[in-house]
Amino acid sequence: MPDYATVTSAELDALRQLDTPTISNCLERLPIRAWTEGYMRPEIRSIYPKQPTTVGYAVTLTMSAARQSSNPTSRRDYWEGILAIPAPRLVVVHDRDYPNPTGSYWGEVQGNIAKALGAVGAITDGGVRDLNEAEAIGFPFWAKEVLVSHAYVHAELVNEPVDVGGITVNPGDLMAADLHGVINVPIDAVADILKIAELEAKREGYVIDLCQSGEEVTPDKLEEAFKKGNAVFEGPGAAY
Repeated sequence: MPDYATVTSAELDALRQLDTPTISNCLERLPIRAWTEGYMRPEIRSIYPKQPTTVGYAVTLTMSAARQSSNPTSRRDYWEGILAIPAPRLVVVHDRDYPNPTGSYWGEVQGNIAKALGAVGAITDGGVRDLNEAEAIGFPFWAKEVLVSHAYVHAELVNEPVDVGGITVNPGDLMAADLHGVINVPIDAVADILKIAELEAKREGYVIDLCQSGEEVTPDKLEEAFKKGNAVFEGPGAAY
């Protein structure tokens, strides 16, 4: 079994306190990737409008539903594939019928199974169904479509790299998802993200506090607020 990198429980808890735009802002201050990379296209959207940040390590799956398969991956292999990834787990599914998914892999039964095996949600470029039942058990979906039928749904590849929403997701990748969408979080950058998030909150606070102060807001005052905010990243102890 591969030795997947993980972060501490405290770091996972801290990441859950950040929304995905904040995580994105923090990553932009690190020389890791282009600012246009690492997050899924808006077609992969939260099915539930009030969705807090969910964080987990990717269990990857490829499936199809448009036609029957003579040699699908067994359910047991899929279940064991979930358990092969550290908890908490986010199941990331590529539907080979994309961009026109036919049947949903996800519904009440699969949501219950995945949750019982330590998964905290599912992300797919295909479809989902049984929305009320999934919401009732606290198993969130991020998906391209909502579908009625499971059609000829079957699993194919477990824990191989998948392309979903415009990014490649590898087994064990750390993912964060909320009502805004889904972002890949480089594990080596988590400690820096959490430090930068504190500085970003201070930086933005100067502008937000001014705008909400009730006093007259002028371009000069805005310039001064931005100047004070930017100084947060230039003062003692700011390494970014």
